[in-house]
Amino acid sequence: MEKRVLSVLLVMLIIASVLTGCSRSADKAEPPESSQIKKGGVLNDYLEDDPNGFDVQENTLLVTYTLARHLYSTLLRYKGDTLELEPELLAKMPEVSPDGRTYTFELKKGVKFHDGTTELVADDVKFTIERMLNPNGRGMSTWLFEPILGAKEFMEGKATSLEGFKKIDDYRFQIILEKPYAPFLHNLAVPAASIYSEKLVKAAGDNWRLNPIGTGPFRLKSYVPNTEIVLEKNPYYFEPGLPYLDGIHYRIVPDATTALMEFENGTLDVCTIPVNEYQRIKDSGKYEVLEGVALNTYYFLMNMSDPMWSDVRLRKAVAMAIDKEKLVQALYGPRGTVAKSFVTPGIPGAYEEGTGPAYDYNPEEAKKLIRELGNIGKLQAWQRGGDRLSDANVAIQAMLKEVGIDLEITIVEKAAFGDARSKGKIPATHGNWWADIPDPDNYLHTFFARTNQMSSGYNNKKVQDLLEKARTEVDAEKRKELYRRIEDIIIREDVAVIPLFHIKSLLATQKNVKGIIMHPTGINIYTYAYKEIQ
Repeated sequence: MEKRVLSVLLVMLIIASVLTGCSRSADKAEPPESSQIKKGGVLNDYLEDDPNGFDVQENTLLVTYTLARHLYSTLLRYKGDTLELEPELLAKMPEVSPDGRTYTFELKKGVKFHDGTTELVADDVKFTIERMLNPNGRGMSTWLFEPILGAKEFMEGKATSLEGFKKIDDYRFQIILEKPYAPFLHNLAVPAASIYSEKLVKAAGDNWRLNPIGTGPFRLKSYVPNTEIVLEKNPYYFEPGLPYLDGIHYRIVPDATTALMEFENGTLDVCTIPVNEYQRIKDSGKYEVLEGVALNTYYFLMNMSDPMWSDVRLRKAVAMAIDKEKLVQALYGPRGTVAKSFVTPGIPGAYEEGTGPAYDYNPEEAKKLIRELGNIGKLQAWQRGGDRLSDANVAIQAMLKEVGIDLEITIVEKAAFGDARSKGKIPATHGNWWADIPDPDNYLHTFFARTNQMSSGYNNKKVQDLLEKARTEVDAEKRKELYRRIEDIIIREDVAVIPLFHIKSLLATQKNVKGIIMHPTGINIYTYAYKEIQ
């Protein structure tokens, strides 16, 4: 899952120290008696981008995933802000056969969609999965269900029904995998795996993407493209008493500075804090400041199949030329930490924080390698969208120049960038990856397996065999050993990717806003959120 992050610092900050803001004295107010407080209200929030529809099968952006968590439900979900799974639409956790291939599910009874009359049944689950895998459809997250027996034949149009889905009755069904796949249950908690109604989707036809009807805690009230999205409480929500909020009013506010100004003026209830304003907002005492662990890695990826980037000595020189500490401090200050591995620390099987196989900053060794290589010419990289180079890209460019590497970065329109990436045509890029699921497979298989669509150009048979072995290994310790070995080769020996840094989530809220869950996957959960109303 990719996330758009607005940079707000000038590149001069790469050289200078991180700005610290002026502190303000905190306002003091007497809290009301708890018996006078009611939970409710309409939360005023904002989005940086318009989602351009609400069909979460068609889009993998974080903004769409966030809205999907409000509008739809998944079979499983994460418990609070942990990585532990719990049933959402299911009556209980699935039963798994000893060979790890057959999962038996039971749905909660009486779950109604937003229309208040359509009940969720097993046929809806089958429809949802087959809709994602439909070779003539628009499903972008087919990887969620590809491990299911018969998925390949279905996607190739060789079968009209998914062999690995067995309906038992209206509320019970089995899913049979082609072979064991350890992270499978986590796949079912990804917003893109939200369960749709077969009847309602078919009735809506092409209007579905703008008129979603799910089983989530909120339902769509109105949508004005590029302006606002209004959600209201779902009166038929299957969890009694929830949600607490009467609704959510999203406005599209692309500029971080404008959003902060509106927040401080009280017209927004929540705000992602720009790094250069973090200390001032925190010290003011006027707001609640939430800090959360986030599963992400910002990186520089070089396409190994591109002749320009094919020499490992060049990639190694780039890895040692980037001063990650200076980069992350300038861009994200206390919000960021240097990355030593590609898989984010905290994920089971990943390196612990501060450890990993990545190269340290060593400009002298980088210069030595460049001298050995001789005339390397001008190198090429791409940036996904924007009207100017990002601060991170400008900084990377400047750091490479210090060791004798001339890097030209081209801004490419988002759709063209996405198309080129799926074809493996991007020469190199600075990007970020937010975990869809807390598993190394979501990082390493996505970028470096034979089926990767991230334009890494990676082609190491030994590693790619290990990746296939690791995803079917059910012993946690053996999986951990395999992924450590894989990362060592990818990052240390092949230098296929340069992990740069990780950032944590920072959110400011008005004092009367409570109950927001900042999940490590980067999605804020509002099911239990409320405004204190006197």
